[in-house]
Amino acid sequence: MPHKPITGLNHQQFTTLHTALNNHLTWFKPDQKPRKLTLAQALKITLLYHRHNLTEELLAGFYDVSQPTISRTINLIEQALVKILRPLIQPLGKALDAPGSLVIDGTLIPTWNWRSLRKINFSGQHKRAGFNHQVICTVDGKLLAITDQLPGARYDAYCFKKHGLEKYLNETTLADKGYVGLGLLTPVKHKPGVKMSKAVKDNNRVINTPRAVVERVIAQIKTWRVLHSVFRRPLGSYERVFSSGGWVGVFGCWAPLMNNAHIPDY
Repeated sequence: MPHKPITGLNHQQFTTLHTALNNHLTWFKPDQKPRKLTLAQALKITLLYHRHNLTEELLAGFYDVSQPTISRTINLIEQALVKILRPLIQPLGKALDAPGSLVIDGTLIPTWNWRSLRKINFSGQHKRAGFNHQVICTVDGKLLAITDQLPGARYDAYCFKKHGLEKYLNETTLADKGYVGLGLLTPVKHKPGVKMSKAVKDNNRVINTPRAVVERVIAQIKTWRVLHSVFRRPLGSYERVFSSGGWVGVFGCWAPLMNNAHIPDY
């Protein structure tokens, strides 16, 4: 029986996802060798991996199978999840069509410091390698969209422009000082040797207080440990893991992490 703290989904959500997979995949084929794992076990293993970022060797020990079996199983379920949940994607413009002010911030999903990509993926700000994603939510904490990945060496201002977010966000959108000069509502930067007036400090406080909600949204996203702990797999599989793991989050009632995805109301 799946439990939300273990898989990130409650029983009903797990059953819904299992049914969708069962309709999409022919798990046991008559002309092939029987699989060592049932479809329910395969889905649970994939959820355990995404939720807790467990090693494949440990999962293999739990289910008394080999590590290559676990690896093949996770890859197969991830590929199926991406296809099954892709119809839930909505255009970024529609996803961000929400009343009131929005809040944006960037976050780094850490990865192993692969030698071939050290220069473009290493974030000097965070002192680690990873991918940059832009997170956009409402002031009451409803996640609206997460953009696709860009190299961790890129600052938030670059990512904002690269994704073309200026077409959807304006001066009513709250942001931190990393977005100064992009037409958003940002705090005033402190200039060395210049004393900041009380009025400016009060204005910065007015902006920063509601903006803090995006930090809580990011923390909630990263309860899926594969997006918080170091991503250990080859970087070529990152987009698939990010997409499938995040879309599963729809059923966990927090967010689909597909490229420029929108959270449907369930």
